[in-house]
Amino acid sequence: MEKLLQLLLLVALTTQATAFTQSQSNVMIDSRPARTTRNQQQPNKNNALFMAGFGGGAKSSAKGKNKKTPIKLKPKLQWDRYAALKTSTRVVVGIRLVGEESAEWLSVGKVKSKDNEFTAAAVAIQRAIIAEHGKRLYPLQVSKKSTVEWGYMMQGDGDDDGEWTAIDVKAALADAPEGLEKDIGFEGTGDPATGFYCVYDNGRLKVGDETSFT
Repeated sequence: MEKLLQLLLLVALTTQATAFTQSQSNVMIDSRPARTTRNQQQPNKNNALFMAGFGGGAKSSAKGKNKKTPIKLKPKLQWDRYAALKTSTRVVVGIRLVGEESAEWLSVGKVKSKDNEFTAAAVAIQRAIIAEHGKRLYPLQVSKKSTVEWGYMMQGDGDDDGEWTAIDVKAALADAPEGLEKDIGFEGTGDPATGFYCVYDNGRLKVGDETSFT
């Protein structure tokens, strides 16, 4: 009987020990820190770079900003604008070859500006059509490869009176307000060979003060 009690007590102690061991094992498993992935531990470098480029510090280049785009003008439109400036003073314009000591000013036509305030800018803005017409009028002196400068001459008693003033194109354009091309005009000297800037009356070419756009 005594041996039977000892055996039952041994079984009970063994059962409690087993339960305690399993409980401790469960506690150790549950107390482990949660596993973290590599992506969770470290920030994604690609994402950081993307955000910087999107607006998180990426530098934007200012090159090309505030740079005025050259305006491509139409000769006929500028001629019409010249005619509309009836109360403005006409100013003789011309070109001169660069790099030639004996080069003289070649009269190409006239410009006008509203209220006579932007003569130099009127020449600078319309310089392309002025130079192009100069090549028509003086094909032997001015070629497509020629480098020219632009100038104007205030009229005296005649178209050839006065002193030529060369313009600084960059300075003139810097002082020009936006949209000035609408308030200036150019009338080239009539070229019978091409018909540019020619005004006819009953088949007769009008020249000088005879034209209706002076």
